[in-house]
Amino acid sequence: MKSRIRLLVVCLQFAVLSGCLQTQVIDDISLIQTVSFDKEDDDNIHYTVSYPFFLEQGKESKIGIEQRSIISETPEEARSQLNTKTDKPLRYGQLRVVLFGQDIAEEGVEQYARSFYRNPRIGNRIFLAVSDGTAGNALRFEEGSKERIGMYFSNMIEHNMNFENIPESNMHLFLFNLYNDGKDAFLPMVKREKQELHLTGVGLFDGERMTASLNMKETFILKLLLSGSRNGTSQFPISEQGNKVYVVIENIFTDLDFRDISKTAQQPAYEVNLDMKGEVTDHTGDFNLSNKKDIGTIESKVQKQIKTEAADLIQRFQDTNIDPLGFGEKYRSTTRNWNPEKWKESMYPKMDVQVKVNLEILQSGAIE
Repeated sequence: MKSRIRLLVVCLQFAVLSGCLQTQVIDDISLIQTVSFDKEDDDNIHYTVSYPFFLEQGKESKIGIEQRSIISETPEEARSQLNTKTDKPLRYGQLRVVLFGQDIAEEGVEQYARSFYRNPRIGNRIFLAVSDGTAGNALRFEEGSKERIGMYFSNMIEHNMNFENIPESNMHLFLFNLYNDGKDAFLPMVKREKQELHLTGVGLFDGERMTASLNMKETFILKLLLSGSRNGTSQFPISEQGNKVYVVIENIFTDLDFRDISKTAQQPAYEVNLDMKGEVTDHTGDFNLSNKKDIGTIESKVQKQIKTEAADLIQRFQDTNIDPLGFGEKYRSTTRNWNPEKWKESMYPKMDVQVKVNLEILQSGAIE
């Protein structure tokens, strides 16, 4: 008898709780997939959203894309104002990408990212990106050219992180690095040319402000130095008998190791070891990829080039006092007297870093 009473009480509790939940029918709302921010005069923002809608044509339905913009002071107020101009309520239930205009990124993006992170309807792994130019214009396409721009944009970023040269990033990782006093954040950068949207590299942040950017070649090196890589393709110009030729190497696996070689706690020093395995997928010149000597020549020249580019990139980070590789995190984990101001002002810029690269060509492709 008592067990029946307990079961009845539990069922009543579920009934009461379910009655408190606010539910919405998906056909009665518009689900935002992309949001962009650009700077306007008087500290206002130009807020643009895109969302899909269905056009009923007899027994069939066609998916279209609607884009709307408004000028406001905050993201939530902007969405609220847009709701006065739409036939259905705008909701963030399918938000996939937030794009910042370059002017917004250089001024600071923390308030916008934090606003989305606090919203329980938004997943913390949505993509944040920076537009090379105006963000709203980057997402504005002619009817039919990109019917599902939200899906297209997020898929483009995701597959380049998984299989190409863009290092992993999302809203959660960005905010983690932003609030980390031993590492600086970065975001992928995109650019629109005519009707094509493409990735151009990454934007580097000092705190909440973007202060520099890397092209795709430099981004490939950054990805190697961040976590090694099992994917990514890069083309290397090398010299063959006085002529400039090109070799395309697809990275199969890279083992990354940071070794602390500091002699004193006051003068940190690190050795960065990259042990790479890859395959030659294309080349110009007269290389014979079945010849061990030619393979050895490619290995020697490419690993020397990667070493130089990696060392130059690290030195550039030190000269501009930004730390996307997280050397501060590594140093903090080995000392009890962590002082982020001292690290940034005097220790990090003078830190000694030695880069070592070993490249092994495992295969050179197959020809039928």
